[in-house]
Amino acid sequence: MPSTWHLLSILGDSRLLVPAALVLIVMGWHRASRWHLRWAVTLCVIGAMVLASKLAFLGWGIGSARLDFTGISGHAAVSASIWPVLLALCMPRRGAYWVAVAGLLLAAAIAYSRLPLNAHSWSEVASGWLLGAIGSAWTLRRLDATAPASPRWVAAALIAGAFMPAAFPQATTHEAVVHLATALSGAKKAYVRSALHEKSVTLQRKMLTP
Repeated sequence: MPSTWHLLSILGDSRLLVPAALVLIVMGWHRASRWHLRWAVTLCVIGAMVLASKLAFLGWGIGSARLDFTGISGHAAVSASIWPVLLALCMPRRGAYWVAVAGLLLAAAIAYSRLPLNAHSWSEVASGWLLGAIGSAWTLRRLDATAPASPRWVAAALIAGAFMPAAFPQATTHEAVVHLATALSGAKKAYVRSALHEKSVTLQRKMLTP
């Protein structure tokens, strides 16, 4: 039976959240809203930053042993950039921002779940959550005149979000990023966290050797 941490982590899966967000972005475009383009740009920028940080480490070993940093947490960044906006779109404007705060707290819990699962370090989840929170706050500034999403749009978003994990339960975005990193860098295998710390220890020993 999945633990609480596993269940929380599932709520931050990009296969679940990104399709749901895309449906609501299409809704915003259909309504000629002001926020949909801002949210789309935000998600693209955040996705690019997360991907770049992961490729840098997996392909070339670029990270920080001192901070135990091997790349921005995708779960934390995606959760904090989508859950607040998604929940706010389901509420009247009067209560939208309070629900958005709840979304940020949910994203924080999702980000924290990656720690006991040994998927990320504090620096990785904190940077991801902060990046996503900035993105969602920037998007939420444009929601003032937007009516709540209709039940059919919410239903479509939920169906779209549930489809990918159900259709491809074994697939993970991490595997795809690993393959991309090794293909771009030409490395025989991807760098791992232990290699980052071993490299740091080796450099320290060389510096101390007379």
